[in-house]
Amino acid sequence: MKAKFLLSAVCSLIALSVMASAQNLSELVAQLDSGQMDQRTDARNGIHQLLTNSTAPTADANARRSLEQEALQLLRSSLSHPAQVWLLRMLELTGSEKSVPVIASYLNSSDGQLRDCARRALVANPAPEATAVLARAMMRASDAETGAYIDAFVYRGDARAAKVIVKFLNSKDTATVVQAANALVVLNEPSVYSELKVAHTNSHEGSRAAIELAMLATGADASACKALISSAANVGVAEAAFVALLKKDATEAVAVLQAAVDEAPSPLRSAILGTAMSEPALQAILLDGLDSRTPEDQLIILSGIAEQEITSAEASVIALLSSADEAVRKQAIFTLGVIGGSASFSTLYGMFLDESDEDAGKALAKLDLAAIDNELFKTVEESSDLKQRSAAMQLLALRNAEGAADLFNRTIAPGNPDDLRVECMKALEVLGTVESCQAMAQFIVSGDSVKRPAQKSLKRLCLNYGDPDLLWDSVFVPALKTAANDAIRGDLLVIADAVAGDHLLAYIQQQIADTGSSLRPAVLKTLQRWPHMEASEVWLELISTPNVSASDIKAAESGLGRMVKSKEVGGWEKLKLNQIVVAVEKAPTAEFKQAMVNLYLKPNDYIQHYLHDAFEQFANDPDISVEVAAVLATVSESKVRRKR
Repeated sequence: MKAKFLLSAVCSLIALSVMASAQNLSELVAQLDSGQMDQRTDARNGIHQLLTNSTAPTADANARRSLEQEALQLLRSSLSHPAQVWLLRMLELTGSEKSVPVIASYLNSSDGQLRDCARRALVANPAPEATAVLARAMMRASDAETGAYIDAFVYRGDARAAKVIVKFLNSKDTATVVQAANALVVLNEPSVYSELKVAHTNSHEGSRAAIELAMLATGADASACKALISSAANVGVAEAAFVALLKKDATEAVAVLQAAVDEAPSPLRSAILGTAMSEPALQAILLDGLDSRTPEDQLIILSGIAEQEITSAEASVIALLSSADEAVRKQAIFTLGVIGGSASFSTLYGMFLDESDEDAGKALAKLDLAAIDNELFKTVEESSDLKQRSAAMQLLALRNAEGAADLFNRTIAPGNPDDLRVECMKALEVLGTVESCQAMAQFIVSGDSVKRPAQKSLKRLCLNYGDPDLLWDSVFVPALKTAANDAIRGDLLVIADAVAGDHLLAYIQQQIADTGSSLRPAVLKTLQRWPHMEASEVWLELISTPNVSASDIKAAESGLGRMVKSKEVGGWEKLKLNQIVVAVEKAPTAEFKQAMVNLYLKPNDYIQHYLHDAFEQFANDPDISVEVAAVLATVSESKVRRKR
């Protein structure tokens, strides 16, 4: 399929190239006015191919100049609007300095689209003349178009444009002032700082923050930065001013931080503390006396410790585990998971053992200490304390430690304490292998003392493993063969929906076809729990069987009902509705028909659009006319989607 697609694409490109080379530019431009859409499309593609090929490194320079000149002559002539637009767009890709005057003439057009195309073509043109033209045009542009010119100079990255853009800080249009200030931030031209200061003095609320950020970007000194910290338009600008002050005068920044620490809580204070935690020179001020600070400050500082991975603060963070504030305690545990060493492991492990603390377990899972896994492996294999062994296994699973799955596979074997085996199976629900699945399946069919926990863990492991046909063939089929009788096989089939795939579905169809099979009820229950709508095909086949039994009809009704109602069953709702319509058509009894239609008595907004087309055909069916009328009554006229 891919090879055919690529071959087709290559052939199309070759044909396009041949067409472009066989026609000159004027002929192609004339076809842009064709009444046939395919001819217009071919012409656009041909012009694009012709002009872009001319700029290739291997192309003839004289031919390129000649082609560009032809395009410019066409633009000077009386072309149609679509032709003008397309040629300007192509010159955006290929135009040289020679094209600037002609393109510039379109900036005076009364047509907004042509002005936009011309501006874009000049923005993409690297010639200095294009810069000059854009600058002149920007000064006479309307407020609606000024922003596009400002963006153009930002795109070109020409810092010289700052002297032109700065004049727009005096605009009466707030949006234009903000855009100009933002552009000056990007261009980062110090020579306009004085103009920014003047503009700031006269600024309005809507543009003040943008001008302040531009001042910080273009040369505000330490004194100006310090002043902005306390007078900025918003907290974000004040924080940016503090960051700028850090770079210009660290001593002043320390003084500002110390003053902020003594102030009452505020958004600005929190921002300054958070920023200070990213600067090594200021971290010590905040870390000093961490345990005596307010919970609000402790949370900010703990977040900074984690973000900056300040391992030297481990002891101070451990001390906060005894905090009466639950949020501080949780953040301290999280932080130790990021920066902790052996001391953190001992403390967190104790919490995990004594309190089964979930947060402590997550932190232990993240600790980057090679010695931890070795200690946990040793505990699992040698400790006589079942609680410690169980906790160690949980942590090995959380840490996804190398070799953990092999250890758990050995430990689930008969001969070990059942409680320990059950914990290992729980851990294997995530880490397990095909070997783990095979072992659990044998526990089920052999009547092992951990049979029930094995059923739960095997089902979860199969769902997590995600290769249903492989697991059915290599785990379930061998176990079913070794089982002593069908009753035991039923204990395995009860969880077989965890490996719902083509191979199991074929097995189910085989068992259903054998009406004398004692496994038939078990596989029907498995089919009722099927997680995909493909099971509907089996149900439809079953109800179409001559002399179908009442129990089979009831099973099909339950299975199809679950397909529609359960969110656990995958599939497009419209396709599910289509299957229900088929079920109504094939229904073996009037009661079955009624049950199928009644599945849609409370339809959601989406499926309502399709119910009229689905059930209107049954409106005169005496078996279900009442039910159909009730369903259609739930659909408003605006949601009736009739077949075309």
